[in-house]
Amino acid sequence: MKRTVGILSGILAFLSIVFGVSLLLLAIGWPISPERLRELVSAARQMPEALILIGAALAFMAIGIIVLYGMIGKYLDRRTSALLEKNALGETAVSFAAIAQITDCTLKKRNDVKSFKTKVSAIGSSIRIDVRAVTAPAVSLVEMTHALQNEIHAAILDACGTSVGSVNVTIDQTDLPAKRSESNRTEVGR
Repeated sequence: MKRTVGILSGILAFLSIVFGVSLLLLAIGWPISPERLRELVSAARQMPEALILIGAALAFMAIGIIVLYGMIGKYLDRRTSALLEKNALGETAVSFAAIAQITDCTLKKRNDVKSFKTKVSAIGSSIRIDVRAVTAPAVSLVEMTHALQNEIHAAILDACGTSVGSVNVTIDQTDLPAKRSESNRTEVGR
């Protein structure tokens, strides 16, 4: 229901801006020229209806812009922090940057992770963490990714008290030592 109200509010705000611009162009006339603006100023002194029309146009545009600005700000705020608790005193939230820092600290503790990139985002009301890593040679990459997922989830749960919706670990490559090719081998005895 809230999403439907948000979508309808956005559509109405956009239509309000379009209506305001249309009213303004109706009052000023199109195409706009310096002569037309002079005529409008002299006519506005004689006709208060033109001033009312321009005022209404500006009011519609202002209302639409304020509503859209509020909706975009609310959307961006929701997409840059995770809500932990909502109580009578207010809300407690942790920024995605802080969650990324906790993830980074967890990954830095591991000797088998050479480098990594972390991305934190929201999917619905849960947190999604995407990690791309370069690792040392491992016996099992599957076991390593499971261990990384569990450690990151536990660190976020311990620090924030909230569970993570998903921890996606992608191993880009491992730092395997380069094998010697047949052409690089030197033959002894010739």
